[in-house]
Amino acid sequence: MIFRILGPLLVEDGQGTRTLAAPKQRVILASLLLRPNQVVPVADLLDRVWGKHHPASATATLYNHVARLRRSLGDEAGARVLTRAPGYLVEIRDDRELDLGRFHALRATAANAAQDGDHDRAADLLRQALGLWRGNALSDVPAGATHSPDTEQLDELRLAVRQQCVEYDLECGAAESLLPELRHLLAAHPFREDLYGQLMRALYRSGRQAEALDVFRTARATLLDELGVEPGPALQRLHASVLRQDPVLVCEQPGRLRPPPSPASAEPACPPVQLPPGVPDFTGRREEVAAVIAALTADGGDGPRVAAVSGPAGVGTTELALRTAWRLRGTFTDGVLFADLRGQQCGPADPADVLAAFARALGAAEDTIPAGQEPRAALYRGLTARRRLLVVLDGAAGSSQVRPLLPGPGSAALVTGRRRLTGLAGARLFDVGPLPQADAAELFGKVSGRGHDEPDAVAAITARCGRLPLALRIAGARLAARPAWSARELADRLADRRHRMDELRTEDLDVRAGLVPGYTALPGPHARAFRLLALADAPTLPLPVAAAMLDLPRRGAERILEELVDAHLLTSPRQGSYGFHDLVRLFGEERSAASETAQERLAAVRRGAGAALARVDQLDPRGRQAVRGAGRSPGNSGHDGPAWLRPAPEEVENLCAWIRQLFATDGMPVSPAPLDTATPAPLDTATPAPLDTAAPGRTSAAVRRLRLDSERAVGNRAVAG
Repeated sequence: MIFRILGPLLVEDGQGTRTLAAPKQRVILASLLLRPNQVVPVADLLDRVWGKHHPASATATLYNHVARLRRSLGDEAGARVLTRAPGYLVEIRDDRELDLGRFHALRATAANAAQDGDHDRAADLLRQALGLWRGNALSDVPAGATHSPDTEQLDELRLAVRQQCVEYDLECGAAESLLPELRHLLAAHPFREDLYGQLMRALYRSGRQAEALDVFRTARATLLDELGVEPGPALQRLHASVLRQDPVLVCEQPGRLRPPPSPASAEPACPPVQLPPGVPDFTGRREEVAAVIAALTADGGDGPRVAAVSGPAGVGTTELALRTAWRLRGTFTDGVLFADLRGQQCGPADPADVLAAFARALGAAEDTIPAGQEPRAALYRGLTARRRLLVVLDGAAGSSQVRPLLPGPGSAALVTGRRRLTGLAGARLFDVGPLPQADAAELFGKVSGRGHDEPDAVAAITARCGRLPLALRIAGARLAARPAWSARELADRLADRRHRMDELRTEDLDVRAGLVPGYTALPGPHARAFRLLALADAPTLPLPVAAAMLDLPRRGAERILEELVDAHLLTSPRQGSYGFHDLVRLFGEERSAASETAQERLAAVRRGAGAALARVDQLDPRGRQAVRGAGRSPGNSGHDGPAWLRPAPEEVENLCAWIRQLFATDGMPVSPAPLDTATPAPLDTATPAPLDTAAPGRTSAAVRRLRLDSERAVGNRAVAG
């Protein structure tokens, strides 16, 4: 059994070689083979078959296409297409059963041979790997399918292996025989500086120094005219070596094995690319990706370019970083390093261990890597000094963990974490928030493959997920795995705030679990502040109200609040105003119920309500006197005064939320005494109170309605008692 995707899609088994006539079947099989032994969600397959706008019946139609695909493949191959929630997978039992798997195995063996100094065997192995290709990957699969980023990566990998094979041949003394292939590759890829470098070395070793120098002039002109950039440091150093006829450029004996390189000048067998694959259904974030790319490719001066991306748990900072890094793979020609710093786990990664792993990836022999963080950092700086590397550091705990891992000048670092890394000198900081509504609905549709005919239900789901990518993925996966559910039923299940966090959990994906590490890392006073502030139902928390809830002076409260903002457990839409993401607030409410007594929670709410009500009475004294002293006449409603006489609409919204919370919370006194204290003028008189100036007539009506509701609630409880 062999599946072949390195060229037109073919399947070989005991019955012979077959192709698939139906284009949609080719798309489905290609999508599964690109991720062997991995589940490809139904939503991903829908997008790959129909694009972003698929028909309402697409899910049922997909099931039929998969059934036909199994029949077309025959008994042996068809049995390898397995159903696994929330989608399908192709089972590959051995590297030899998939030409791509065989290709990767040969590459790995070649790298080991080169590491041992046997470049001749390494080149032969890579030629075997390249012989598996029969053209461009999946060349007969419809070009409009969304697998194109995958096939582009495969074609890029094929080119990298061809270049590495040339490199091994150069190490073995070949030179002139490589010129036709190198010129052919450059014609197809005129911006690849490493190809220009290989051609210059081959020409120089063939005794053609003048032509080698001319290649550099061509490269420089091409890069300047087309891209507006000078050649990179590596190509410029090679040009200088050719000019001075550096003996290092000449291989003394064909086939001679070179001695092991020194640690400071070690070269890996091929440029390392350690990036994990990104998610296939990445959605939105176009502006964020473009901004991060601009930061990482700008002039870095005497240091590396650093972009630090932060955001709350589940917002997708890792996927944003991977999306960006894969797009920059061709820009950083000396490789891409990746490390999970585990900043949100109990044991964050030790920078010394990460430095050792990076040194190995860059070609340092194990016995040359010293013990201790500082010596390893010095080795790492030497290894990165003359390279163009991209270093991706995911899940940083803080700036101190990141600093020793930053590469040298000419390279760049992309860092992600929950906290804002304000301690990284020269870093560009990027905050990532929830998705816009359109992107949130699109992501949910991709994952679930459902809801296209229930836009109102999808809007409710995205709102109740707070437009958080992790929550949307969980909700979409649950709906995809339950064909009997409708999107409306899922929306109704998420409507219950008491159980919403329980609904947003599936297998190892859990919104609540994602928030726990950031919370447990908080110092005691900060954790208490987070729990108490989450009790407020008001849309925003002005600093005086938050300070009252915490029973702290404003300056002390502000320091804690700002640190919670840096940890992305609070938002701060503007100075002195704070708020919560909906799901973060729910998590805080749960923690408060588990940690504070009912009396402590009630006291915090009362303090906050009192401060909010007092704010409305803090108008300019002249305005307060004028509002209270002037009666309403038929021609004067009392609402046409200057703006400084009226609180902002946000104040009114917050005030109504506090009143509603005071009247509705079980166990709270429903007496409007706090309101009367804050607003001395009776609400049923003709004299307008400050509340009335906030929003003509609406606030007083809202307060009366809330009072009536509370009185009915008291009566109902009395009857029930």
